[in-house]
Amino acid sequence: MSSFLLDFPLFAAYLLGCLLTLLLVIKRRNPSSVLGFLGFFFLLAVRIVLPLFVLFATRLHGRGMPLLRVNVITGLALLALNLVSAAAVLCIVGAIALAARSEDWS
Repeated sequence: MSSFLLDFPLFAAYLLGCLLTLLLVIKRRNPSSVLGFLGFFFLLAVRIVLPLFVLFATRLHGRGMPLLRVNVITGLALLALNLVSAAAVLCIVGAIALAARSEDWS
């Protein structure tokens, strides 16, 4: 329960970012809004999936998989999640850059 309370502000921020950028996508329909939405959506998805890794590792080990193999698999999965998080941040940075560039020419 305490983990949920500690993680809730970040989860709420990502959810609010998703909702606000989704409204911008619906209203403006420009590439910067779409990139911003994708970035916040990917960050939210990673935040939702991350707590499930303990259950995933426990289940793999419970099925008789050696602990070393479980560690390798979960390590690779965490690496994939970090790559998704990095891509999400790049989407948000790209959205800011595109929005700033379009304001300069308006």
